[in-house]
Amino acid sequence: MTSIAAARLVPYRLQLAAPHTDARGGFSSREGVLLELTDAEGRSALGDCCPLPGPGDPLDAAVAALREVLPALAGAAPADLFQRHMAAACPLPGPAAFALQSAVGFLAAQQLGLPPSAQLEPNRPRPSSLAVNALVDAADVPAALEQAERAAAEGYAVLKVKVGPGRDRDLELLRSLREGLGSRVRLRLDANGAWPGEEFLALAPALRDAEVDLVEQPVSPAEAAQPGRLAALRARSGLRIALDESLAGSGAAALVAPETCDAIVLKPSQLGLAAAAGLARAAHAAGIEVIVTGAFESGAGYAAVLEFAAALGSPGTAHGLATALAVADDLVEGVPRPAAGSIALPPAGVFPRLALARETSR
Repeated sequence: MTSIAAARLVPYRLQLAAPHTDARGGFSSREGVLLELTDAEGRSALGDCCPLPGPGDPLDAAVAALREVLPALAGAAPADLFQRHMAAACPLPGPAAFALQSAVGFLAAQQLGLPPSAQLEPNRPRPSSLAVNALVDAADVPAALEQAERAAAEGYAVLKVKVGPGRDRDLELLRSLREGLGSRVRLRLDANGAWPGEEFLALAPALRDAEVDLVEQPVSPAEAAQPGRLAALRARSGLRIALDESLAGSGAAALVAPETCDAIVLKPSQLGLAAAAGLARAAHAAGIEVIVTGAFESGAGYAAVLEFAAALGSPGTAHGLATALAVADDLVEGVPRPAAGSIALPPAGVFPRLALARETSR
């Protein structure tokens, strides 16, 4: 197999078509770096390192970690390197691990003539399409309702609604959504850990009355980590619970249990492919739904998330893949986009590439 001949990092900044807001704050642009690998026969592959904003300098730390491993990539066989990085604990920060693992996996898939999803789960039939939920993340209620109505009109049957800024706002939004949309759509709520447990329980009757399908990360990771806390909240609320932010901690595996949650929401671009795959397999074994979501990455990161969802997401579920529609000026092409509540997958796989304009400006 042809070895890796060169590796380089390409920094980028993406603008979003509209600001993203949630209970933790918001952002209107995304910064990251692409890891581009080239083999001795001229094939190239991209990986994306794009941490979500957070304390400290997560992008600087991830890029520094990537730079340290670049010299060791030359001469390595992509397929062997991919298997090694997927089988062992990776010391890199999650977004850096994702960039390395996905770039190596894309290059190996090209060399082997396989879709990238087959590298992750070789025995699973490749789906022709994936169901997609729309994202409702506007801060004020009228704008959020407009987002929801537009998504429903475009054919999205599942909406993921950001909540948590305040009880009155959340209840008003929920009422407006049900009055405006009726039963045409399923509602998933994402609190991003904003509700203390007792507040979540106080809201639960209204959420049940609104026939909320799922509540994602209702309480903080710290509260969720308290022994027995999630199981008690799940039982007392009578609602389906999904975990997201809690999956980034060292005790994530212990939380993936039927008494604790009904679903997990995986962001491979933040966890790394190997870590996300381990959680997905544990969830499948426990009968827990696996929802795969993007994090407003470039097309290179989004392509890897699509392939991950094809390999390890729960069949038939609506995945959080409408984030691609929020990116206004991507530097990557060759990646399908969602429409009318689904996204079509090429049988041969999704292989992102730098846009021609970027190639010619090197």
